[in-house]
Amino acid sequence: MVQLRCFADARRNGIQVVPKSHTKLNQENRIIEALGWESHIPKVQKEPLFRYYQYLAEHLCFPFIAHFPKPMNSAEEDEFCCTVLMLLDPAKHMGDEFDGIFCKTRKETSEIRLPLIDLYLPEDSLGFELIDDYWFWFWNWR
Repeated sequence: MVQLRCFADARRNGIQVVPKSHTKLNQENRIIEALGWESHIPKVQKEPLFRYYQYLAEHLCFPFIAHFPKPMNSAEEDEFCCTVLMLLDPAKHMGDEFDGIFCKTRKETSEIRLPLIDLYLPEDSLGFELIDDYWFWFWNWR
């Protein structure tokens, strides 16, 4: 039942679909576009991190469903399901070059702040590409 509810919530409250022209770009070009840089991907530092936060805040539609940690079987999909309520501004909250952007999540009645890089979205999720691009940038340009 929980798994069905998570799936229904993700589809109903999901993440905005990325425009078709955007999906034709390769991952590095999508990251450059997200960061508003001219020609290269910058290192993870305060300014690019804030720019990525702004980009994701504009393109993600909240709330959406994710998992923390990544489920390894169908029983864990229900157990690890959480709702992402919002991103937390890295200038005002815990976000930095080490942990990245944090988000506010809810699991049952508890609200927890988690690094966005620790969340898992299945590849068929509407927001997978946005989160995956952020994850790729964050881990490879530190």
